[in-house]
Amino acid sequence: MKWILFLIVGVLSLLTGCASERNGDAEEMNQEVEVQEVMSKELEVDFQVIPLSNETQFIISLTNRSDQLKKLEFHSSQKYEIIVTNDKGEEVFTYSKGKMFSQALETALLKSGENMEWEETWNHDPLPPGQYKAKVSILSHKSDNLSLEREWTVPPNN
Repeated sequence: MKWILFLIVGVLSLLTGCASERNGDAEEMNQEVEVQEVMSKELEVDFQVIPLSNETQFIISLTNRSDQLKKLEFHSSQKYEIIVTNDKGEEVFTYSKGKMFSQALETALLKSGENMEWEETWNHDPLPPGQYKAKVSILSHKSDNLSLEREWTVPPNN
């Protein structure tokens, strides 16, 4: 009976020591990498709209223009929103409509000069001729004004 108690105490001591050691490593890693909050104009959003006959492709990029590591926090697995309107101001496409996203806090670190890139395709019937506007917004809750608009024209069929 004593040897079982001795064995349990030994195992618990070993586990406690390993946990303390791992925690110390994590603290050292956090001290080595200083993450700065995102300030205005430090992150740059860009995107391309590539209209085709039955689909429109969007290529979205987010670039860290500062000289420091930046942290982005997202409240869900949705990292961006795309809204397309026609020349009457009517929404004709919303990326998130009909989709479900996991509700979990996600963090992304963006090094100086580094960028994140996403591609989306909107499958649709041929669009009526006219002017269209796409607005892309990055949904990090600690970063304001991470949005951009692009316009394009669908010409009349000849």
